[in-house]
Amino acid sequence: MRSKRDNGPTFTERARRAQIVECAINLIAEIGYSQTSISKIAERAGVAKSVVLYYFANKDELLNTVVTEIFLAGAAVMVPAMKAEPTAAGKLRAYIRSNGEFISAHREHALAMLDIWTSYRSASGQRLDEVMVESTKQNPPQGDLAELDPVRILELGQQTGEFREFSAPLMAAAVRSAIDGSVTQSSVDPGFDVMAYCDELVTVFDLATRRNT
Repeated sequence: MRSKRDNGPTFTERARRAQIVECAINLIAEIGYSQTSISKIAERAGVAKSVVLYYFANKDELLNTVVTEIFLAGAAVMVPAMKAEPTAAGKLRAYIRSNGEFISAHREHALAMLDIWTSYRSASGQRLDEVMVESTKQNPPQGDLAELDPVRILELGQQTGEFREFSAPLMAAAVRSAIDGSVTQSSVDPGFDVMAYCDELVTVFDLATRRNT
């Protein structure tokens, strides 16, 4: 049983927890989410399985932490770049380019997230995106995490008159899928130039969203 302290986890416990999460990310990137288990994560971290279960009750709880950590790491790179742009068009360009920068600098995080996104199924058979939709309805993302939704940028551009009329959710899905394509290419070609790819995406979606004059 975990001990309860009013002053929260110790520095050592926080470090161990972070190590376990990092090992889980690297392992998922290497062998895939479906092949990753608590036992394998413990082995990668060099600890007993019971140590992992001290911090995480089960694989799903660990997964939730992994996904949150990846999103937070992405937000740390992307949000400042987007906030620095005064226009919706600039924010969209920054969204794509900074996403590419994150993928380039955190390849394992990107590979792990893509694999989780495509292979995860809950006990009831839901995909991760379906689980997240339900979760965000109950607990909408706050702060920097809320800034990662490209729908907000696209709707802003329509409100300001920068962008033409289109379905913002569908266009956002196209943007996300296109960016994810760089992760897929990186998984088979470690030398794939993510930033050059994202520069092309900037042009593609600039042309796709701009209002004709």
